[in-house]
Amino acid sequence: MEKAQMIYREAAPSDDLEPYILSFWELSVPADNLEYEIFPDGCSSLFYLHNIARRLTVVGVSGLQLETIKRPIFAGDVFWGMRLSPAACSAILRDDPANLLRILEPKTPAELPHLADGLTDHLAAAKTFEQAVAIYETRMRKLIAEGCLCDPVVAEAVRSMAVAPGQVRVEQLAETLGLSTRQFQRRFRASSGLTPKQFLRTQRIRATAVNLVKNRDQKWAERAAELGFADQAHMTHEFVSITNRSPKSFAESLSDISHGELVK
Repeated sequence: MEKAQMIYREAAPSDDLEPYILSFWELSVPADNLEYEIFPDGCSSLFYLHNIARRLTVVGVSGLQLETIKRPIFAGDVFWGMRLSPAACSAILRDDPANLLRILEPKTPAELPHLADGLTDHLAAAKTFEQAVAIYETRMRKLIAEGCLCDPVVAEAVRSMAVAPGQVRVEQLAETLGLSTRQFQRRFRASSGLTPKQFLRTQRIRATAVNLVKNRDQKWAERAAELGFADQAHMTHEFVSITNRSPKSFAESLSDISHGELVK
């Protein structure tokens, strides 16, 4: 009998919410209790966890992580999450996102009432990931109507980083956006809680991970060049420093997860 796999998939936000949300995600846990490795992606997530057998429903906000952390997960756990864009993180949280940096315990609904009030009940009524996405989008549009506004400069920077994370240079990006490097760094840090280089570093690793899901037998030297690494050894060192795994080890771990659509 084959081992049941965890299922992970993502969905892109509606166009009007793209400056606020990087993606939505779902993680479903099979019958086995496991320890799940959460790889850093340079953003916080608003998430909902439910487990019928455990009679558990939880809403929280994850911290900003720059290295891999491990979490216990249990049979029947289903997570529906929303990855917050660096361009809107401070506006959505109504707090300095840097306060979440390396915080292991998620923020609770009591700490974020404007996000969580009533959200648990709405999500508890959802039957599918698609319904959860619609609920999250409704909550985001309500926040925007109440004055939650992203930083358009940071939003444009995030788009540029997503298109070609290996080719972006912070100084050149700042110039393109009409800011000095220092001004750009301050605005990015105020909005996201991270420096542009910290976020860009996580995006290069995420791009490598997404590519691994789609192509397990890739040529590492070519992939390193595409992502702007000096060589394959540099990419491997960077990957290990963030994920605690080599690219090869990471690729092997993917066999435990069934992946659906992923948002680059």
